[in-house]
Order: sequence, then C-alpha cells, then structure tokens
Amino acid sequence: MKKLLLFSFAALLLALAANAQEPDEYCGTPPGIVPWLRDYQDNPSAFLRSNELLYVPLTIHIVGSDDGNGFYPVPRVLDAFCTLNRDFEPSNIQFFIEGEFNYIANTEYYDHDYGAGFEMMERYNVPNTINCYIVSSPAGNCGYAVYSLGIALNKGCTTAADHTWAHEIGHYLSLPHTFSGWEGTSFQDFDPTPSSINGRPVERVDGVNCQNAGDRFCDTPPDYISNRWSCRSDNSSNALQTDPTGATFRSDGTLIMSYSFDECASRFSEGQSDAMRANLLNQRSNLLYDQSPAVYLENANVTPITPSEGAMITDANSVLLEWEPVVGADGYIVQLSLLSTLGFEIVYRSFPTTDTRVEVTGLLSDRDWLWRVRPYNRYDGCTGYSNAFAFETGNFINTTREQVAPTDFNIRPNPQRAGNDLTIEFDLPVALDLSLNLYTMAGKRIHGMQLNAHYGLNRIEMPTGHLEPGLYLIGLEHAQGKQFRKILIQ
Repeated sequence: MKKLLLFSFAALLLALAANAQEPDEYCGTPPGIVPWLRDYQDNPSAFLRSNELLYVPLTIHIVGSDDGNGFYPVPRVLDAFCTLNRDFEPSNIQFFIEGEFNYIANTEYYDHDYGAGFEMMERYNVPNTINCYIVSSPAGNCGYAVYSLGIALNKGCTTAADHTWAHEIGHYLSLPHTFSGWEGTSFQDFDPTPSSINGRPVERVDGVNCQNAGDRFCDTPPDYISNRWSCRSDNSSNALQTDPTGATFRSDGTLIMSYSFDECASRFSEGQSDAMRANLLNQRSNLLYDQSPAVYLENANVTPITPSEGAMITDANSVLLEWEPVVGADGYIVQLSLLSTLGFEIVYRSFPTTDTRVEVTGLLSDRDWLWRVRPYNRYDGCTGYSNAFAFETGNFINTTREQVAPTDFNIRPNPQRAGNDLTIEFDLPVALDLSLNLYTMAGKRIHGMQLNAHYGLNRIEMPTGHLEPGLYLIGLEHAQGKQFRKILIQ
C-alpha cells in the first residue's frame, strides 16, 4: 500500500465545489424495484434457495485516459476488494477476480456520461462475470449499477474504507435503496408526511405495510433520506423523521444500501442477503460456474533472493529485486521505499507483477533503500506486505529526473459543512516540492504552505471551522504549473 502523507492544518481553512472529479451524487443507479425482486418478495418459496457459500467471479476493468494516465493503482484495488469480501462474508457470498486486470486507456470512458458508460460495458464486458469498471467519474457519481450490464465505480470512492463497491453489487444483485421511493425527494418538504411518495406507499414504523412500501424488506426499517448523511454514535441518523401516522424514527445507518456515510455502514439485512443469494441461484446461475474452495494467503512468508540484506549496489542503472515464490499467490505488489536522512520511509515506486522478480532502473545514488513484497491471489486481497529488506546504492552519478506534475487531484466531500474536515488527495510518480494555497474566488490568497510531497498517494486533512460559507479555490502550485479546484463551504 502506498504510504500516505498526512498534515493537520489548524490555520488552513477550506471548503469544496465544482471539482469535475468530485462526485455530485453518491449512487446513480436508477430508482425502483427490479421485476425479478418483486416476484421474489411476493413469493420467496417459489425460488431455489441455499445456505451454501457462493463464489462469484468479478472482471475488474481499470480505466485511464487516452495517454495512459490515471489508472487506479493495483494495491488500492486489492484493498477495496478485501473490504468488499468482508462486507459480503455474513451473506455467505465471496468474490474472486477472474482473469487479469483489464486496462482500458480511453478518456471518454475514464470520465463518462451514462451513454458512454453503457457503450463501455457493451464493448468490454466479459461474459459470466460481474464486470466492474474503476474510472475517474462514472456519470458524476461515486458509482452506479446497470442490472443487465455491470457496475461503474469512482476510484475516489473505491478504497479500503468505502462500501461503494458492496452498495453497487447489492444493486446488481437486485437490491434497491433502503429509502426506495424517496429518490430525488426530501422528507423535509412535507408536513405531515404523505401516505405515498412518487406513486409508492410510504413505509410506516409499525411495519404494517413493509411488504409493499419502501424497499419491501420487512427487516430494514423505514428510511426517507435520499442524500448522504452522517450518523450518531449508535449509527442512526441525526435526522428525526415522522411517518404518516405521526410516529418518529431515525434511519438505520448500518445498512449498506442506505445513503449513510461509509463509517456508519457495515451490513446487509438477512432479508437482503437472502434475496441476493436467490438472485444468484435463480437469475444469475451462470455466475456460479466455479465453486472451488477459496485459497487464502494468511501468514504468507516472502523470502528474498537478491539483493541480499544490506547489500551495496554499485551500478544502480539496473537493480534486480527477486524473491522465492509464495505458495498460492497469483501476483505480487513490490514496494520500493527510500529511507530519508531523518529515518522515515518515503515510498518511491510500486510495481504490480505476476513474476517473482522486478527490474528497477535509475535509482538515486548514495541512498539507503527498503523493499517489500505483498502477495495476492484471485480470492485474497487482504494480505499485507512482507518485512522490509534493505540495500544501499553507491556514490554514482544519476543524471535523469522526470519532470512531472500531480495527478488525481481530488477534494472531498464536496460540498462540506463548516466545521467538518476536508480531505485533499493527489498522486505523484516522484517526490515533488509543492505549494498548497487557499484563495477567495476574487483571487485573494488567504493562506498557504509548502509541502515536500512524496511518491504515491498524498493525503491532507483540512479543517473548515473558521471559513465563512461560500466558494473558495484550492491551488497546488509547483515547478510544472498550477492546478486549482473549487470548494464550497455550507
């Protein structure tokens, strides 16, 4: 996993707005109940059901721009894949990666509208798998699912801490939102709460109409909140809602199919799990062609071959990193770090490979290096990196240095309420000195600071407590130019 650069800015104040890569909506899946699910919920006993563990194949497409930039790093794909399987473990459903990662260099698909997204899926879908496309912007959403095609995921919403992947696969396996019927409508616009909304019955707290209202699952309580929301300490919504009878309630934020923030969500209900399993067994049995028991890489040991521990490399134009094969591994992530004079590690490069060796060129002279290996296979993305192995480079002259700029410059969430932190992220292929500045929309600089950013993912947490509501600009400024994002404080 790439190392994160973390800053705490007590004085730097911020907010968010029209960043083209920041999702406007959480989920772009069309509203409503799919016909198959209606039939199942009307008569579950008519469908084949089983409690056996089900293994489901995924084809993972990693999409970048025409020039080959922006591909989501494999270590982060594996981190998100690990979270996905943990989310589905209580449902007795596990996923495996079918085939190799499919890289697609196409700017139109990388930041696409629905038309281009459907075209992408029709063009690249692999039969008999759930096709998952990781892009920059899936029609302005964190993700969406097309029941007949596949799912698209925003890479900024596909991390180890996110449940977007599980949410969209839930849709693909027939589940609606827990607030089904309230899409695009705010419960706050009504007093009293109506008995129906958008042609659908409004679910009541007493459960009397749970079989034909809301998501039609009786073990998911009423939920009227169709925008992202934070939760209280008990994972219920801060917003108190009132049903058509006057009974009050708070939405259950633990449910992955709600719109609660990721730190609240953790589960599917038993009824939702049963429906997804029935969907696989009846509607999508073509996905169940391989039920071989999973192979996991727990306690996998990596044994280095070369360079030997503490070796001095006198010619760093080409350094071979090689290790013994790990039983059960399908691939490896090799992480090479530079040890700074202050004693901390700076991730320098990361290499995905299916081999047991990587050739590294153009290293800096007279430096201390650490390298480690992370094995993975098609079932297991949860294995961590091995212990670090050290070597040194001699005092030779390195005349090459690529001049590069940050990529994947994102600020989230957008918009943000004053007092809540923002997260600024950007990727670097090499270490780079940067200036991070905050401006008013009139161009007045409010605050700034210098950053010694490292290779890989850099993440900065920023408070907003002293900002007035309104639009601002955040600028990353460096030797190769300037990059700006708008931010909105509410």
